[in-house]
Amino acid sequence: MLLKGSSLAKVLVVSTSPDAVNHNAPIRAALREGFAEVLGPAAARESPLELAEEAVDGFGPSLVVALGSVAIDAAPLRGLARSARRAGARLAFWLHDDPYEFDYGVKAEALADHIFTNDRWALPHYRHPSVSHLPLAACRRTHDRPVRPMAERPLDLFFCGAAFPNRIALLERAHPSLAGRRVEVRGAGWPASLPFAENARMSPAAMADRASEARLTLAVGRDLDIANRRAQLPASTPGPRVFEAALAGAPQLCFAAGLEILDYFDEGREILLFDDVPGIAEAIDRSHREPAAFEAMAARARARALDAHTYAHRARTILAVMAA
Repeated sequence: MLLKGSSLAKVLVVSTSPDAVNHNAPIRAALREGFAEVLGPAAARESPLELAEEAVDGFGPSLVVALGSVAIDAAPLRGLARSARRAGARLAFWLHDDPYEFDYGVKAEALADHIFTNDRWALPHYRHPSVSHLPLAACRRTHDRPVRPMAERPLDLFFCGAAFPNRIALLERAHPSLAGRRVEVRGAGWPASLPFAENARMSPAAMADRASEARLTLAVGRDLDIANRRAQLPASTPGPRVFEAALAGAPQLCFAAGLEILDYFDEGREILLFDDVPGIAEAIDRSHREPAAFEAMAARARARALDAHTYAHRARTILAVMAA
């Protein structure tokens, strides 16, 4: 595959923040694997930001994809841009914390040939002349699991994620209706008032394992901005966990903060939506009454993820955009 104004594509995926503070380094590896699936293993490499300039000089990529958050002021992004220019490479930023960190996006706008934003509603608010919307995705190696029979799933409900205020409020309200259910919540910052929550981070593979063992995996977006004062944008696009859990064969119950999720999965066939606390217990009860329907729903969602929502699909999109 050719990139605009370049020879055969060689892609280097780098992070936009140092690995010491980067909790999303596994996404970098997943995207590199996606490019390797499309271009071949020799044409795709990855690097932490700390070693990115040396990696550019040594590999000679035609495209550098800088993936992550640009909130860290000390991150050497200008040095990365200079090294890409020296190598004759195009530089794309894929910002994965929009809209919560949208105000920081000006840093990428000053350096990028192209910007990909994870959030659709953020797209028209960028001032850069070359911007695309690109949701995050799932990794086949890390997240793919067979669909388990419902009778073999030890959990009724599973959720993995940080304890943002909206998530705490939802689960505190749901707590009485979850009594006697097999519920497990993992992440950081959960209060002691939720006995089923444990403050423990999970590896991406462990998250997929646990999601595959639950009758329902809960999907609830965050409602906490870090730098979103300029336009005060609401989140539009679902986060990566929805795609990851789908690939893990998990029936999902997704909080309906918006309807963009229906562009990726069909409600009732591939996911379930809810908009208030009673919907959680009702969905758990239904999973016990209709196990075959929930297994079929999980299988359809997994097939949809394999067909459209892996990092190989996102890599193909990036290459097509950069070749246009």
